Amino acid sequence: MKAFVTAPFSSEALNELKNILNDEVVYESWLNTNKVYFDAEELVERIKKIGAEVYICEGDNVKKDVIENLNLKIIGSTRGDPNNIDIETATSKQIPVLFAPNRNTTAVAELTITLMLALSRKLHKVIKIINSDKFQVEEFSDYTKYYKMFKGHELNGKDIGIIGLGRIGFEVAKRLKPFEVNFLIYDPYVSQQKLKYIDGKQVDVDTLMRESDIVSIHCAPTDETDGLVGKKQFELMKPTAFFINLGRASVTDEYALFDILKEGKIAGAALDVFNMEPVDQDNEFLELENVIVTPHLGGDTYETNHKHGMMMVNGIKSILNHKIPDNIMNPEVLPGFVPEHEKPIQSGEEIPITLSYFRKESKEIIDICNRMLDDGLIIGTAGNVSMRVNLPNGADAFLLTPSTVRYENMTQEDLVLVDHNIKVIAGTRNPTSEKHLHVNVMLARDDINAVIHSHAEYSTILSIARMPLGPIVDEIIPFIGGCEIAEYGMAGSEDIANKVVHALGNNYAVFVANHGNVCCGSNMKHAFTVLQQVEHAAKIQYRASLLGTMYALPEEAEADEKEMFEIMRELGNID
Repeated sequence: MKAFVTAPFSSEALNELKNILNDEVVYESWLNTNKVYFDAEELVERIKKIGAEVYICEGDNVKKDVIENLNLKIIGSTRGDPNNIDIETATSKQIPVLFAPNRNTTAVAELTITLMLALSRKLHKVIKIINSDKFQVEEFSDYTKYYKMFKGHELNGKDIGIIGLGRIGFEVAKRLKPFEVNFLIYDPYVSQQKLKYIDGKQVDVDTLMRESDIVSIHCAPTDETDGLVGKKQFELMKPTAFFINLGRASVTDEYALFDILKEGKIAGAALDVFNMEPVDQDNEFLELENVIVTPHLGGDTYETNHKHGMMMVNGIKSILNHKIPDNIMNPEVLPGFVPEHEKPIQSGEEIPITLSYFRKESKEIIDICNRMLDDGLIIGTAGNVSMRVNLPNGADAFLLTPSTVRYENMTQEDLVLVDHNIKVIAGTRNPTSEKHLHVNVMLARDDINAVIHSHAEYSTILSIARMPLGPIVDEIIPFIGGCEIAEYGMAGSEDIANKVVHALGNNYAVFVANHGNVCCGSNMKHAFTVLQQVEHAAKIQYRASLLGTMYALPEEAEADEKEMFEIMRELGNID
């Protein structure tokens, strides 16, 4: 199998690729050839001439016309978002597409901090003047002149505005925490737990622009963010403020930014992305002394090249070894491509599976965790989530959240896959300490495929008071049945797991003494709905109890509601 590589690789990654492909590698990095393939016909011709079945690129345009006219076996894009590849067409042809998640997160975050410091301490101005013919120190007054001219600011105590607290924005914030800055965040979808971790304040765009000493762009280019920061927003900035963009130029009105910098209405800017790229000598921002221009090199480090190169190498190695790589966009193409997945697995035989096989299910779990964070249902590392999944051989397995990983930092790669004996099948972390609880519940109930354990406030209050949910709200019973109290047991023990199973009975929720709730469902959406209903009912019951006597539903009404629950459960219509 021959490979054609146009993405830049480290020498170590390239040598490793040659080793696994028996030196059948044609390496033409675009950095060496100065060529990026945008023309489909030209790219098809080159790949056919080489006879490559594996194609790895960074910026080449690999769309439908390219994929349909070649016989590729593997496509790799060394980008975190492989939008240069037509995934749909590749999938229709059963071609696995590899990508490089988080390859440059550290690089971009570090450069952002570098530019903040450079602007604050006027390093661009210092370097330019000191290396010019104009720099002359003949009298002490000359020294004091430059000393005053080069006086800058500390980051300590400044208000930092971050637009987009996603993967990179959050890494920037974490690196800024030791500087003891204050964070203003604009991100409509931000995790509240991330905000708590950095002690950030969520504000609208205008407030962020008005109050920040430094504004840094880290949001994705979407229709929603297109032109988000325009003339109006720039005019709100402090005259002493700096603007930094290592995200995308489309987020800003570049013309308005140029005008406000040229007029000196803000102190300066550091720009790594532009509407017209690559940056050349005609870029108008180069004429401005208060601007640092870098030519889209936020992720341009040796480490980035090595990371994405090794991701490609390891992905290809996994496929050749009939395994599913973690960095694959379309794992569904591999079961038919990998013979082992079609063979029955004998007792005791190692299951050739990785977390990427369950990318869809993993995303569901992470999405629910983020939703729970945003709704204040979990904090830190407290609580846990699981889902029943089916292995290629038809056996059940259980996908669990890991132990001791904060939810705001958790990714799909952190999840852990275990079998019914809680033996780890895939994943590098330890499963949640409540693994017995999750697995035992699903083993006891075939109708339960998702379990959520949370320390939600009102559920925990009732669990401490040993107060089950009473028949007080008629819309609750048909959906959860009831919510009894599981007796106290040590956290993480099989004892508490058995007590939860016993108290759960045929219902979908249970309070765990002094330990919050356990909510279950036929799928993850159902389990989360149960959690919402239980916490809502717990809140109502707690507040009602403060008034004194609580009046339950009439026995006849309660019986009707429970009958409805049983009917809906049997029909599978609860969610």
